[in-house]
Amino acid sequence: MRERINSGMKLGAMMLLCAASGAFVVCRMAPFAAAVYAACCIVCGRYLLLYTCSAAGIVIGAFDMLGTPFAEAGIMTHSEYMALDVCRKYMLLLACVLCIMKIGDIRHARGVNGRTSQDRNAAVLPCAVAAVLIESVFFRDGFAECFVRSLVAGILYMCAFYILQPGILAIGCRISGGDWRKETMDAGYDNNQCIVSNMAIWSMILWLVPENGWISIDLSLMAALLMLIYVVYRSGASYGCGMAAAAGGILSVKHDDIGWIPWMMLVAIVMLVGRALSGHRRFVACIFYILGVLLAAIAAGPVFYGAKEWAAITTTDMTVFGINIGLPLLLFAVLPGSMLGRLADDVSPACLQAAATEISRMTSSKMEDMANTFRRLDYTFAGSEDPGISLSQVGELVDGFRRQIERIGAAREVADEKLLGQIRALGMEDVRVTEVADDCGRNRFYVAGRTTGQGMVLSRQVAGTLSRYYGRNIRVGMNSPSLFFDDYRMAAYEESAIYRGMFHVRRIRKYGSPVSGDNFSVKEYEDGRLVMMLSDGMGSGSLASCESCMMLDTMEEMLEAGFSPEYSIAFANRCMAKKNRGRTFTTFDMVVIDMYDGSMTSFKQGASLTYVLHPGENDNSVEIISSTTLPVGVLDETECDVTNVNLAAGDAVVMVSDGISDMDTGGMMEHLLSEIHVGDSRKMVDEIVGRMLGQDDVSPRDDVTVMAAVLGRAEKSGAA
Repeated sequence: MRERINSGMKLGAMMLLCAASGAFVVCRMAPFAAAVYAACCIVCGRYLLLYTCSAAGIVIGAFDMLGTPFAEAGIMTHSEYMALDVCRKYMLLLACVLCIMKIGDIRHARGVNGRTSQDRNAAVLPCAVAAVLIESVFFRDGFAECFVRSLVAGILYMCAFYILQPGILAIGCRISGGDWRKETMDAGYDNNQCIVSNMAIWSMILWLVPENGWISIDLSLMAALLMLIYVVYRSGASYGCGMAAAAGGILSVKHDDIGWIPWMMLVAIVMLVGRALSGHRRFVACIFYILGVLLAAIAAGPVFYGAKEWAAITTTDMTVFGINIGLPLLLFAVLPGSMLGRLADDVSPACLQAAATEISRMTSSKMEDMANTFRRLDYTFAGSEDPGISLSQVGELVDGFRRQIERIGAAREVADEKLLGQIRALGMEDVRVTEVADDCGRNRFYVAGRTTGQGMVLSRQVAGTLSRYYGRNIRVGMNSPSLFFDDYRMAAYEESAIYRGMFHVRRIRKYGSPVSGDNFSVKEYEDGRLVMMLSDGMGSGSLASCESCMMLDTMEEMLEAGFSPEYSIAFANRCMAKKNRGRTFTTFDMVVIDMYDGSMTSFKQGASLTYVLHPGENDNSVEIISSTTLPVGVLDETECDVTNVNLAAGDAVVMVSDGISDMDTGGMMEHLLSEIHVGDSRKMVDEIVGRMLGQDDVSPRDDVTVMAAVLGRAEKSGAA
């Protein structure tokens, strides 16, 4: 439902933009109509509906509803304002744009070529050519004037499209609830282009705002001042002065008075002085806005207000002027904090530097892991006649590390004003949030900022805000400050697992054997994985133990280095097969549980059964995972049984060696697990071993190993 509402709101915004751009008619031209229409079609794809809105706007603008002020100002007379020609010309141009873009979509649907944002931009040149041709057909003056005007029409279309598209894309993305910064970056636009585009859109809208409202209130002046204070507050000097110049120029044309440009520039300069002196504070911005307006009013003199001297200015004039400058200030004061975050890059980039340092650290760590992996593998296979590690396998190892490093995401600044506003609500200002993805797809966040005044904000409060916003359990990272003060500082945050594993292992060697041939490994990795491995060497005794231990050591080294389980198993199998030449082998059983989402993956090569228990009201539901593949070391290349299971809090996983499976007659193990109490992993293992070994009251005829892990819910750590 929410997606439908957001989609409808986005479509409504695109329709309004199309209508507004069509109504912007001056000098027998609608310079933005076709460009805005094309950009809006790229955002939502509703060609015919948006065409109707653009055409309606052109009709309104052409037939003096908005075009009359320009005729009355002497820019052109009514006789020269050929409304019908304007309507026919631009409706034909819109139709050409529609056809060109639709043809491109049809080609894409038929698989002629891929469709990217660059592919859609490729339609700009044909549309510009269409604008040139149509302008030349409808312009009836001399050849030279016709040529110049047609060329201007084509250039205007291309410039307007490239300037306005980033802003229109950002508007559509923000309304639909997406990350507009990411979307625009993916489309090839940077932050500066988006800001300039938004300013151009605001200026276009400002042009359409009428001058006079109720009791001579100047609506265009109020809109210009609101835009100015908003842009200066959010974007700083460069964009603030640009907005002042644009708004002043528009007001100068609408009021036929060039004095509005320096008037707006003076207001902007005074606000920027206040911003530089006191920082990013709304109250200070309001004070310096009032000061700037008063200074601009004094500098303009009484002539600016239609009077020869100050005494001639009436109370009504002052009241109207007070409303014109006061209402924008009131609207700015009540804007939600989520709409007032910084857009300019004028804060010390400590957050980005920390993120870049983290990426460098993770890359260096991966390279160190690669070196350690070679050392440990050399140690594992020391003394073997043929360890079986070829140069090609070394190349595969290096390429595997390259893929891991590539998975480490680049630092991305989070620009969602909803999140930034929630952090500011804690008492923070100058907030910057940077996101970095590690090689496992987990996100780390770096929050930089300072508190307002002399207050302080707990780092865990920020963690709680991040947790609620992302819907994940996020905690304060190690070595991060516990408090934010009025000095600029940065804290790291990381996702924490939502589950925890409780495990227990019990191993009993074969009767008469000094050493168990079964070996196991249980380890929790930093990326939130619980890995349980069980290997049963052929036979029993020292030789079997050595083989199973070598298999587990190799897997631990590969997994520790960050390689995938599939690749690690294949690599270990090739090494073991070449080393043993098929004389000996070992079974291998591994369970990997992701503590972030509860997903479990089972890997088996010739291994015994694995049981997954889902507790119910009366009995447990038992899911059995078996293997049909050969053990490790039989063949150089062999398949591995892979099974995926989704676990929830309270579920349990039981792994057993062949010693248990050989004693399981008549499905006793499954029956036992369906009745067992799932809770304490130690009690579960003891009960399984006791009941299975006690059924015949004899010593085990093979090595016995039982491993059990119970999945529990981890404690919340974000806001604790």
